[in-house]
Amino acid sequence: MTAAREIRLERLVGREVRDQTGRAVGRLEEVRARKKGNEWVVTDCHIGTAALVERLAAHILRFGTHGYRASWDQIDWSDPEKLRLACPLEDLRRLTSRAARSRRK
Repeated sequence: MTAAREIRLERLVGREVRDQTGRAVGRLEEVRARKKGNEWVVTDCHIGTAALVERLAAHILRFGTHGYRASWDQIDWSDPEKLRLACPLEDLRRLTSRAARSRRK
């Protein structure tokens, strides 16, 4: 178990996230949290253009988007100026826009 740490998330949204090799994965677009007792605990971090489209609720856009859903511990928060994944990119769940999902049906 790791010690609790406070991070100013509003300063991190929009920052580029890189994988463990230094390759750009996308920008941190959304952070989701759930209340646990008296505290809020981050459950998911959405990265990439699909996350941006989701955040802006622009489901009417019909272009290909991609992104990833990372849990809190899948991102290395030790240097907020240079966010990196703490796991291989392949370990993240894919995130697609509603428009892309509706085209597959």
